[in-house]
Amino acid sequence: MLKQINNITPDLSLSTDIAIVGSSGTPKKVNWGTVIDGHSDIIRFNRAPTEKYEHTVGSKTTLRVVNNHVFDNIDAASDGYTGQPQYFVKGLRDTRILYIAPDPGPWYRRKENTHWSNIIYLYDYETTSELKKKYNYSEKLHMSLGLIIILLCVESGIKPHLFGFDTMGLERTHYWEERPKAGPCHDIAKGQNIISKFARENKVEVYK
Repeated sequence: MLKQINNITPDLSLSTDIAIVGSSGTPKKVNWGTVIDGHSDIIRFNRAPTEKYEHTVGSKTTLRVVNNHVFDNIDAASDGYTGQPQYFVKGLRDTRILYIAPDPGPWYRRKENTHWSNIIYLYDYETTSELKKKYNYSEKLHMSLGLIIILLCVESGIKPHLFGFDTMGLERTHYWEERPKAGPCHDIAKGQNIISKFARENKVEVYK
């Protein structure tokens, strides 16, 4: 069964049988590849790879969600990240890509930032204000891409299966690379609390 996701142009529908694969280091402890690939829709974020990590996180992707830096093919090495090819998005082919960011500039450059074979979607970022009010999230801080997607699914009547999401106040990590300490732009603890609450309410299934 498909459900239309609100506030996205052009219209985007996702399966109720969906896996959302976070980028945390949690999957390194478990081989979820086969379980993840068994879902009809599989969402991944930014430059999170599958190659060489198929046993851990699977190989199939039906939607790639990216922020402004990744969509604009910005080099992340100077910020202390490893394992992030600068032109990852530019190299994607025949892929559905959802752009979520407050900055419209990279979206206007989408023809030069991506390949013509991709289908590009835009999330109406102003509507995050509604989500922040509903879930008591600070208006001054940005929600993570993962949290936004989880909220959009739940709001659309989808119960997603979550892989690679930390829900116990753990330090932020990536399963494939070293990453610098997280900055103050997100309320990570609040996001984890929302996910944990959803799990208790049977609105999401969290794999640990």
